[in-house]
Amino acid sequence: MTPKLAVLNMTGTTVNDHGLVQQAVINTMKAITQTKITIDDANKVMGIPKNIAFEQLCSVNKLSIDNEMINQLLGHFNSELENQYSIKGNIELMPFADELFDAMRKRGTKIYLNSGLNINLAEIIVKQLDLKSKIDGYIGSDEVKKGRPHPDMIQLAMKKEGVEYSHKVMKVGDTVSDLYEGFSAGCAWNIGVLTGAHTYNELFTAPYTQILNDLERVIAKFEKK
Repeated sequence: MTPKLAVLNMTGTTVNDHGLVQQAVINTMKAITQTKITIDDANKVMGIPKNIAFEQLCSVNKLSIDNEMINQLLGHFNSELENQYSIKGNIELMPFADELFDAMRKRGTKIYLNSGLNINLAEIIVKQLDLKSKIDGYIGSDEVKKGRPHPDMIQLAMKKEGVEYSHKVMKVGDTVSDLYEGFSAGCAWNIGVLTGAHTYNELFTAPYTQILNDLERVIAKFEKK
């Protein structure tokens, strides 16, 4: 069976931003809370809505937090990424992403990108990489009530494309929260790829149908369906 809809994560999965999200998280925590965190700390909160990510980081570092603090953190983070993503050459498609899009289009599968980032940053990515002609839509985490690991973004993509049953949906992502999102939505294909923030051992702890090295392997799996 061929998927009617594929929901693919952006940064770390189909888009290579060379660690700009993680660096923005690190810079934001230092600028707003004067707290130094590591790249490993930042990786642990990849894939989830960034307000939740900062709440978790503040909790782990025993920092008191309120709505004002969250808004300051988000404002700094979003501003830094907007500036970085707007610079030509700072982001690029992951290897084999174009070929995967082509393989899916040839099979008639609708392609949506989704992200733990907000819709404004998602739009910047789509415009910078000229993706509008290659995909059918994209969704930011602030467009739904609950972001990952909840299934809301996948369900919104299904609604937009008139896909009624989740067993006709493929999810691909590079984080544990991506895999829980796909599992929560009931996706028949729930694929983790080792191109982003989380390792095989980390992805192995989540529900999945396959864990693959890269998008080239996803193409091979997809074309067998």
